[in-house]
Amino acid sequence: MKKLFYALLILISNFLYSQNNFEIDLRSDSYINDSLMLGAPSTRKGFGDLYTFKIQTNNNISDFGKKIRMSHSIYYFKIQKKNIASGFIEYPQPVAFGYMGKKGKAGYSTKVFFLEGGKYKIDLPKDFNNVELNIDSPTNREYKVLQKSLDAFYIKSKNPDQRDSLINMDKKQEFLGEYIRKNPNSYVALWEIVNDYTLNDYHPAYLKNLNLFSAKFKQNTLYKGVEARLKAEQSTSIGQKIPDIYFDKGNKLTSEDFKKYKLTFIDYWSTTCAPCIKGMPEIVNLYHEYKGQNVNFITITDEQKPNRMEIARNILKKNNADWVNFFDVNKDFQKKVNATSYPLHFIIDENGKIIARISNSIEEARTIIKEFLQ
Repeated sequence: MKKLFYALLILISNFLYSQNNFEIDLRSDSYINDSLMLGAPSTRKGFGDLYTFKIQTNNNISDFGKKIRMSHSIYYFKIQKKNIASGFIEYPQPVAFGYMGKKGKAGYSTKVFFLEGGKYKIDLPKDFNNVELNIDSPTNREYKVLQKSLDAFYIKSKNPDQRDSLINMDKKQEFLGEYIRKNPNSYVALWEIVNDYTLNDYHPAYLKNLNLFSAKFKQNTLYKGVEARLKAEQSTSIGQKIPDIYFDKGNKLTSEDFKKYKLTFIDYWSTTCAPCIKGMPEIVNLYHEYKGQNVNFITITDEQKPNRMEIARNILKKNNADWVNFFDVNKDFQKKVNATSYPLHFIIDENGKIIARISNSIEEARTIIKEFLQ
């Protein structure tokens, strides 16, 4: 009896595993001995680990994401006459083939398609910029149908390198809610919410629509990851209290720190963010403007490596940024407030309540501080 049980267990495990295996038979004669990449078309900071799949590497296929320590999957293919890539994917994910431009030329990519378990035969032409790949799989069939239904909410761009313009997010989310009610196990619908957030920032309808998925679907890894991130942003929107942040063993930011000042201005930045560095003198001016009016200034730097921390210190010193700086070593700030871009500014009152959450606008911050103090 015990042998039969183990045999059934192995059989079920093998079946489930095979459902998540994929094989890509890629042909692209125009790019032989050149390199193409396969990966997520666009990701929001903090969402990268949701775009993960594994491909078996060899002499012609390399894990570029791992090499440069990206959180999302991206693989380089050195194109041969015949290219077979085998891999494993936990759930369907949007991907695209891309080409890195050479000698000053811009790169380009195919339109998004979904990678899932199964076999794919793909023939890429020489000019595949914005080309739609005709892939016959359950998720890709559904994706095409949904995208056609969503056309009514967009103004088509005449420029193939520019995105279509969304007319009304409220109406789109309302339609998407009805779609989820009819398709409560749809990965395509869930990824559409992620895509909307990536391109258009947070909207309260996202969480409302998430709640419409089936109880079973809500147990999958992707759903849990998306829900956790959106709830973190909802809980740290205007009017909410900012949570206690633990940067490392010796540094933290709690409600007690905010009680000492009328307002606290927080700037979240990184040494790899050009607008952050360019805008730092403006923050310094704001600091000198309000430091005598019981307004505290803090920077939270998204760096964890010693060499990058040193670069950050030098940038702060060069700009005469005479305030407290924390390094988000544990990424506790990034996770708890769902900080998905730089520069991100928070204005907090003495009770720890969020007065403003601003993306890259010191003038907006200045106006809010002025009005609050008056």
